[in-house]
Amino acid sequence: MDIKHRWKPSRIVEVVVCDAPEAWRSAGFDVGEDDVAVIAGVRFRLAGGDGGVESCRVESDTPDASAGGTHVVNGLTWHVQALGTAPEAPSGSHDNGVVGIQKLEVCPVETWVTLTELVHRVLPPPYNAFAYRNPDGNPQHVALWRMQNMEVFEMADAMGQTVNDEMAMFFLVVADLDATIARVGAENLSEPFQMAEGRRAVIVRKRAGLSVRTFLCERSPDP
Repeated sequence: MDIKHRWKPSRIVEVVVCDAPEAWRSAGFDVGEDDVAVIAGVRFRLAGGDGGVESCRVESDTPDASAGGTHVVNGLTWHVQALGTAPEAPSGSHDNGVVGIQKLEVCPVETWVTLTELVHRVLPPPYNAFAYRNPDGNPQHVALWRMQNMEVFEMADAMGQTVNDEMAMFFLVVADLDATIARVGAENLSEPFQMAEGRRAVIVRKRAGLSVRTFLCERSPDP
């Protein structure tokens, strides 16, 4: 086996979400006639249906990526291709003020099991993987990757909340959180809270029609 210790950051190309395009438009996203909203170069394809993420397409620096392929792991479909082979997607101008992605988070049934299926096929090894002890005392396995078009890409155990792997959370960056609240409507959002020191966020309520738990957060205060 050709051992490699340095990997180029992967890139999320497309996420297929089983939401109605009109729900995203109503929440202030710029959704094209092709039912795609582009955020930080990631295409969110809104396919309609019963909600949730159906699949994710990744450009990656892995041995299997050059040949392309599809891997279904615990119910979540991953498409992989070589770095630089997908066309760039210009980001939309979103009326809700979304300008970037802090992270996308996958909640596997068990992170270590999913890692054995994905690493060297879809994703390179994570730059960090650890067991985090939750307040209830139970360990939660977490893995982190560097991604070209977001601050971080994360997997964290679903802790018994699902029977399949799910891309369960979107964390999106906004230019001005107060303006975002005014545009989306306070009734469609949680109360603002401190997601991290110097960084506020809100959560989009289910009544807005977005099936994936979506956080809207301020830019990082770090330079």
